[in-house]
Amino acid sequence: MQIYDFDKNRKIINIELEKRLLKSNEKLNTMMKSYRNDNKNKSNDIYGKNKEVLNLEEVQDPFANIENRTIGTKNLDSKHIYKNVSNKKIDYNKFSDCYFNNIKFENCTFMGSIFENCKFSNVHFSNCNFEDEKKIIALFKSNCVFENCIFYKSNMKDMVFEFTRFIEVKFSFTSLRNVIFNQCFINDIVFADCDLKAMKTIKTDINMLNFEDEFSSKVDENTFIDLLKLNRKDKKSYENIFKAYKSISEVFEKNGLFNHSGEYYYLAKCAERKSLKGIERLKSDIFYYSCGYGERPTFALISSLEIVLIFAIIYMFSGLSINERIIHYNLNILSYLPRKLMYMDLIDCFYFSLVTFTTVGYGDIFPIGYSVLLSCVEMLLGVTMVGVWTATLARKITR
Repeated sequence: MQIYDFDKNRKIINIELEKRLLKSNEKLNTMMKSYRNDNKNKSNDIYGKNKEVLNLEEVQDPFANIENRTIGTKNLDSKHIYKNVSNKKIDYNKFSDCYFNNIKFENCTFMGSIFENCKFSNVHFSNCNFEDEKKIIALFKSNCVFENCIFYKSNMKDMVFEFTRFIEVKFSFTSLRNVIFNQCFINDIVFADCDLKAMKTIKTDINMLNFEDEFSSKVDENTFIDLLKLNRKDKKSYENIFKAYKSISEVFEKNGLFNHSGEYYYLAKCAERKSLKGIERLKSDIFYYSCGYGERPTFALISSLEIVLIFAIIYMFSGLSINERIIHYNLNILSYLPRKLMYMDLIDCFYFSLVTFTTVGYGDIFPIGYSVLLSCVEMLLGVTMVGVWTATLARKITR
């Protein structure tokens, strides 16, 4: 009944990622060779020693290598003073070890650009485009960091983030369709009315993930959010994972993907269970083992069979009457009774336990002694568990 085989999906996405990067690099190299053949005398390398401030107007042509420079404002801690960059094409460039600080990009394009080990602090991307029609992807990799950044009404389709950190980042009315987050660290990320169709995360450590939708973020069957990593086994960590899974579940539910929603709801409740103690933990354990929080019909079936078997063994010692023959074991006779007779008696007890559990009650076997009270308890458990299993299975099938 599980929607996701997480290991299998990871392998499929890794293959997709490799192909996407390979095709993108091939197209980018072809374009670069063609450009450099036509512009042999142009030098596009811009280097710095101490993160000197770079005016992006200096970057006039594509395929520039910009290294160790500051874009925006240097040594300015205010979050309210920005450098504005509008209608600028920053396409097919490579930025290495650069620092983007207190800057607003508006109506800019970053098609096919690569960012390595760059830090973005207090950066706003508004109505920016990262998608290239030639399928040359924009790539952030090698320990890039986004801190206090906002993406608003931007097109980030097909982008790739690898080994990237996100600290208090918000995506609002932004398309992240078919974006892949690979082995990233997300400390705090917010999605607001975004297009997340076919978005995927693999081996990504997510501490806090929230949806602040006025309408609804869009997801589909190809949206995949990998199992969340647990760095510390403490109550707060489990609660954060619970909230993240619950947010994901609610978004899938709003999009009518109830099976996917149920899968993340199950993961959320499993994380919550580990943060509980006392009576609350006991109640959660009962719901987990009895039906997997309503998402695992097989749990109800297995639990029912276990109850039937346990009561069958108890009946061997508490007593049953079968055609004027009494089954009533004690520890003293176990050592010398024939094994075959014990197995036959166990089968009879299992049969009685099963018909009692299902409330069929043929009447060919009668409880005696304490078995009368035990059979009443088993009937109550049976009525409950059969109802739980039926309801859980019907719920999954109707979805």
